[in-house]
Amino acid sequence: MLKGLFGDGSPGRVFVRPGTDVSAAVLQAHARGHQQVPGSRLAGKTANFVIFSDSTAAGDAAAQAMLKSAEDDYSAVQQWFGGLTPPHLPFYVYADPDAGGAYHITCAGTDVHVLPDPVMAPGFLVAEVVEVFQDALGNGWDCGHTNGESLSRVLAFDRHPEIASDFTQTEQDWWSQGHQDYVNDNSADDRNQVASGCGDLFLYYLHGQLTFSWHDIVAAGGETLGKAYQGLTGYDPAQGFTDFTTLLAGIDRGGSLALPASGDPFPIKP
Repeated sequence: MLKGLFGDGSPGRVFVRPGTDVSAAVLQAHARGHQQVPGSRLAGKTANFVIFSDSTAAGDAAAQAMLKSAEDDYSAVQQWFGGLTPPHLPFYVYADPDAGGAYHITCAGTDVHVLPDPVMAPGFLVAEVVEVFQDALGNGWDCGHTNGESLSRVLAFDRHPEIASDFTQTEQDWWSQGHQDYVNDNSADDRNQVASGCGDLFLYYLHGQLTFSWHDIVAAGGETLGKAYQGLTGYDPAQGFTDFTTLLAGIDRGGSLALPASGDPFPIKP
């Protein structure tokens, strides 16, 4: 059987639910090529996906949910990325109780492990698909750091709002901890939930407040979210961060933001 692209010992690229993680042992086994989950069996194929269950009831249901939505989600992502087709297709997707959310070994890796949850799995899969498109596009989005991780999250939330509420607290944590500028500092990795909470909100600001389409935001790229802002607006990214936090201060309620369940408060009236 053909396999997707494997890594070479990298730490793995993860999109996990807050409070969970993927163990180093699991990632190391995957990087060595041991991608199959115990009990894996083929659940079905589509044009761009080969999906496996872990042979549990939850895994079966998650696999069927992903099979149902994967191609529509892929088409939406492809449109956001300007019609791009990434290499190394199809995606090999495994329902995996050790996934923590979802992971793959490199940003380009098309072997993806996803939690066996029929409600959450389709959205988590979208996030990893977005990361593969980011790598293929090559215009600055880095799935291992804040800008790329946050983009993969918000685009997954757009397609599957049912997963967004799990991550709203990461936005609150960023704000309550002093709202550090992760817009112009992209050094935090994809496990830094606070940095990603900032990134999510800034991307919502670009989309909902400044009314840029996801396609235009994706095309802007850049090595930081601030550079994406500068490419879209022509303005100083430091000023962009200031304008963004000033708007959010208007919905501060005793140190917490007045956020909807989706985590997206924009547009906000100045």
